[in-house]
Amino acid sequence: MAAGTDAIIFKAVTDRLLALPGVLPIAAPNVVFPAAGQPLPPKYLRLAFLPNQTRQITMGNDPQQKRGLFQVSVVWPVGQGIIGALDVADQVIDHFKNQTLFASGVKITISSEPWAAGPLQEGERVQIPVTIPYIAFEPEN
Repeated sequence: MAAGTDAIIFKAVTDRLLALPGVLPIAAPNVVFPAAGQPLPPKYLRLAFLPNQTRQITMGNDPQQKRGLFQVSVVWPVGQGIIGALDVADQVIDHFKNQTLFASGVKITISSEPWAAGPLQEGERVQIPVTIPYIAFEPEN
């Protein structure tokens, strides 16, 4: 169970991604992927969690604002074009657009429409990063 605010945020946005119908396999930070003895799937999602500087919005001990980016890269085989990868990126964008998530007393708001960057080639794979900006407030103690 996640206890720290960043851990709660990461789990909530990851859980939201897992609710995407037909979601591809997911490579999460610091988790062995693929599982031992399994081949690398040709298509998958790679996650990155990029918390930003915490902001104190009010005076005193009020909850602080957490900001950051959750990035979902659509990884696709070279030679298959980018239409399919862009379709998956659009599904991720639509799945997170205008969302507010609640987890363990933390309200997490997708602060603007997620966006896809241009394709990046990495050897035998192409990735299309989708950036999902969020803001959240730490729970009151």
